[in-house]
Order: sequence, then C-alpha cells, then structure tokens
Amino acid sequence: MPTYRYECERCGEFEIQQSIKDAALTQCPRCGDGVRRLISGSTSFIMKGRGSEASHCERETPCCGRATRCDKPPCGK
Repeated sequence: MPTYRYECERCGEFEIQQSIKDAALTQCPRCGDGVRRLISGSTSFIMKGRGSEASHCERETPCCGRATRCDKPPCGK
C-alpha cells in the first residue's frame, strides 16, 4: 500500500498509508483542520530476479542479432 505525505498548517507534515483507490484526505486526523497532499520527489522499488537482460538472451534468436545464442547475458555484440 502506498504511503502519502500530507501537510497541516497547525500540525505540520505527516505520512499515512492509503489504498490507491481511497480519496485524498481533506482533514488532519489530529486536529481536524484542512490538509493538502504533498508530491513526493522520488519513488523507488526493487526488482528481483535476472531481469529483462536475461530474458532477451534466452530466446531462440538472440537480441543482438548473432547467429547463435549468447553464452552469457547481456549480449556482448
């Protein structure tokens, strides 16, 4: 579930986990004043596994155009 950042003029910034389907908060959960949602500067995630480099080179026809399959991904061309 994503974590969203909000700002209340009275209480300051806070984070809350919400479903993507949930509407944005309009009131501060602490004081009841109005809040605004802040836009985060960056998002990160971790990809696990061998990734697309390996899947391209395991095809019948290599991604680099060689006549034979690649020995080791990524292709050295």
